[in-house]
Amino acid sequence: MRLYNIRIEYSDADAESVTIIERKNPHFSWAVRKECSSAHKEEICVKVCQGGRLIWAENHVSPDTRELDYNGQDLVPGMLYTLSVSSHSETGEACGIERDFCLGTLPFWRAEWIYAPQPEAGQVICYTKTFTVDEDIQSICLYVGTMGFHRVELNGEPLVQAPMNPAVCEYDRRVYYQVFPITKDKLVYGKNLITISVADGWRTPDNCCYALTGRIPEFTGRVQTSALIALYRKDGSVHELYTDASWKWYCDPVRKSNLFAGETFDASFVSAGGSLEDCAERQSGFACSEKVSSNIEMRPQTVCPVCEQETYSPVCIWPRGGSRWIVDFGQNLAGVCRLAIPRGMRSGTKITVRYAETLDEEGELFTAPLRGAESTDRYISAAGKDPIEWQPVFTYHGFRYAEVSGYPGALLKQDITAVRYYTDCFLPNHFSCGSPMLNQIYRCCVETEKSNVQGILTDCPQRDERMGWMNDATVRFEAVPYVFDIGALFPKIARDCRDTQDEKGAIADTAPYAFGSRPADPVCSSFLLTGLETYLHQGSAEVIRENYDSYVKWTKYLLSKSDDYIVNYSWYGDWAAPAYACADREDARSLVTPGILMSTGYLYFNAVLLAKMASILHKEEDHSYFQELAEKVQAAFLAKWTDGTGKVGTGSEACQAFALWLQILPDEQRQKAAEILHRDLVNRKYAFTTGNLCTRYMLDVLAEYGYLEDAWILLTRDRYPSIGYMIQHQATTIWERFELKKDPTMNSHNHPMYGAVLSWFYRYLAGLSPVEDGWRIFRFSPCVPEHLGYVQASVRTRFGDIEMRWIKEYGHLHIYLAVPEGAEAQVQLPWGVSLVCAGGMHQWSTVWQSYDGDENQ
Repeated sequence: MRLYNIRIEYSDADAESVTIIERKNPHFSWAVRKECSSAHKEEICVKVCQGGRLIWAENHVSPDTRELDYNGQDLVPGMLYTLSVSSHSETGEACGIERDFCLGTLPFWRAEWIYAPQPEAGQVICYTKTFTVDEDIQSICLYVGTMGFHRVELNGEPLVQAPMNPAVCEYDRRVYYQVFPITKDKLVYGKNLITISVADGWRTPDNCCYALTGRIPEFTGRVQTSALIALYRKDGSVHELYTDASWKWYCDPVRKSNLFAGETFDASFVSAGGSLEDCAERQSGFACSEKVSSNIEMRPQTVCPVCEQETYSPVCIWPRGGSRWIVDFGQNLAGVCRLAIPRGMRSGTKITVRYAETLDEEGELFTAPLRGAESTDRYISAAGKDPIEWQPVFTYHGFRYAEVSGYPGALLKQDITAVRYYTDCFLPNHFSCGSPMLNQIYRCCVETEKSNVQGILTDCPQRDERMGWMNDATVRFEAVPYVFDIGALFPKIARDCRDTQDEKGAIADTAPYAFGSRPADPVCSSFLLTGLETYLHQGSAEVIRENYDSYVKWTKYLLSKSDDYIVNYSWYGDWAAPAYACADREDARSLVTPGILMSTGYLYFNAVLLAKMASILHKEEDHSYFQELAEKVQAAFLAKWTDGTGKVGTGSEACQAFALWLQILPDEQRQKAAEILHRDLVNRKYAFTTGNLCTRYMLDVLAEYGYLEDAWILLTRDRYPSIGYMIQHQATTIWERFELKKDPTMNSHNHPMYGAVLSWFYRYLAGLSPVEDGWRIFRFSPCVPEHLGYVQASVRTRFGDIEMRWIKEYGHLHIYLAVPEGAEAQVQLPWGVSLVCAGGMHQWSTVWQSYDGDENQ
């Protein structure tokens, strides 16, 4: 019996990192894979140790058990613990896995805010403190919370290569602090130096995005940091140091840093090293300080940090004359460029790097779509102090192309690298199929998500926006769990939404609230989906439990904005359809689908979701209330927008698809409604009219109601409008609009809302979707398009990897499914057979005429 996929608090744990937890009784789980021929009796042992000392154990655990809650002695915040799970057979054989974790929740926050007096705009400030380590010190833990971004160093070495942290939030309500447990082997006897470099990030009110809206968010203000150093002695006592007016500050070599504008690095500020003496030479004075307000919740950051991920070498470099070069990295991404710094440059030499997603007709950067974002980094040389290489630290850009100017000599491919950033929770899931077009679309969807998971789920990484738009997220949140571990990500996003909620229950369009309106568009059921999707994919009801009252308040707010159960307002609706289906070329509201139909449909959806969540929490009275509310909204919807013929609203593709997806229509009207949708697509020659929400819903219902080949045509076409059209125009990520535009408005080429189609690949082509908590029960119902030869996919769950494959070979269709031990599959085979499968490997075959007429069949 092999154990794998150990999880702490419902989230995949990276073997190389420490999992930070909030609760004192964390939940542990693991997956089991058994050798089919094994007849040996086996059992599992679960242990938690601290510094090699056993503090809790559960021995003789049944191999059928796959999860436990810790119930040992109280965990001490800041201490490093090791969870080990091992299996033992009667023959004496044993195998095991282990992970480190640390409780980050402090009973109260004693540290003060510190800040530099009157720093220059954008200047990165370094705060320092020395502390002494003697033989009695066993370990230390550093807690750092910043309104802005920070980089934390111990004796001149970064504790983690993740400078654009902590995760952004509504700083006037909540600040996340990062937790760094440090073992004794990383310390030195005597004096040690902590350095916290602090940059503006999202905190500064000078960000260009706020000028676009004319609204300065409440969470902006002074950039400041607060930190606590806990020193744990061998006798069990703890000595604590806090940020206060005794900390010193100095100016970092990053002279200007802005999330949207970029960074300026001046090498003349670089010291010879990170020693105490070097630090002392640069001191500017003592920091100002003030107490942390009781209105602000200080909370440990459990979501993984934004980290350096993949790197890309140039695919080509175009000389433009005058020491200027255009670099193509072949991939649209979010990150920065890393430059090799030539030796012997004169002091004051300036190298400039500008960024863009596309080029214009002359082969120059096309920067108009960046709008107010300057997206420019600058390096200023200082003879004798230049580092070997340089990259910006506290900013990032969305780009495929970079322009380098001022670089001494010819720029070669080995001189420049694109470094990608995203939150470090990407899953090892897999999808591939026999269609090169679908494989490329899938890659584009994944690359788009990677660019936009930045502590929040942004709408784009390049222009003066980069917001957590909740209307796009309503379809997106059903796709993200297939590629990113949401175990810590969705709880954080749910809190972001909750922090925007006012006393009436209205949430905002963006979370944190920077763009849009409050109340949000009623389509923002994404708030509720944070809870349900975490339950379905991770197996945790904690997000539902924590946010349930806020989910109810948002839904009742929408009810209060309804006339006889018809919601009476809409901002965006089914947004950004192809231009011919929009109000006009730049007003992306739907011309063919009523906004209030969408709003009312989502009130119904919320009621259905809350009835389900009430059942999960065993709130029977609430379950009945929301079930009745759903029925009332359904009756009003049907009375206003249906006539019994199957036509919904205007009969647009979105009206038909949305009603079918909601399952709001009576049974006898559903197939009629699907037929109307099909006819409209055929009559339009598949030039569809759906927007950011209903395009994916349309694909879903086409597969559900017998029109799979229509979905296939939509996905594989390469004419406008389609994702294939984007790929024909060099897209490596998904665009915001289907048009190849030149104007600066709504012209992002790295926008995940249409990338939500990747969930269709898993749920329909691969046939995999969760039914109960954490994939304990899942559906397997693969769709087999006529012109597709195979699909292969795998999904990591808390029970282990679900793996599937179907392939047409030699006149037969072969289907394979590996169900993890402890999970159960509800199987619906394409030829009408239904069955239930437990853990193990399953295979089915039937006669199936392939589309390609293979003579060997």
